[in-house]
Amino acid sequence: MSLRGSLRRMIRHESEESGPDAEAALDVGRYKYLLRVASPRVFDAVHAEVFAQLPVDTRDAVYRRLCRDLPEEHRPTSPDPTELARAAGWAQDDDPAYLLRMFRRPGDQSDDKPHSGSHMQGADTTLYAASVLSAAARTAAASPAAAETLLGFDTSLEAAQVNPNFSVRRSDGGVDRTPPPPAGWAP
Repeated sequence: MSLRGSLRRMIRHESEESGPDAEAALDVGRYKYLLRVASPRVFDAVHAEVFAQLPVDTRDAVYRRLCRDLPEEHRPTSPDPTELARAAGWAQDDDPAYLLRMFRRPGDQSDDKPHSGSHMQGADTTLYAASVLSAAARTAAASPAAAETLLGFDTSLEAAQVNPNFSVRRSDGGVDRTPPPPAGWAP
């Protein structure tokens, strides 16, 4: 295989970055950015919308998971979206990656133990079959409460992780428009 062929496989081309998968990746990137920079007021408003959009059975699974994972004084008192948003804020303060893990597997009993494939029913059943991360991220990214906060997304590290065509602000205030080389790349 030629060097050019290897580089093409490592670097995504713009034509390959369109469609539902690319939009879902952007929404997850925007959500990660919101988790990192949103004020508590914006965080609570966005998450109240996110939880309100979840199907009732998924919201109940999130409620049970938060009740199990949080200390008693921070647990939600009901599966009400506002109450879940408050509890999610506590969880996120204690562990910045908590909500990403929880939305990947809201009803999971443990993030530490790998699941064996012996109990799977069909070929389409996967470890992340219950994931609601994409739906939660889409709702959060479209939230009017998040609009002002998301103005800085295009120059964030999260945006550059999704698409190297986004620019990232340098520490000196300038903009670095040169995407970093692919991991493992050597001249």
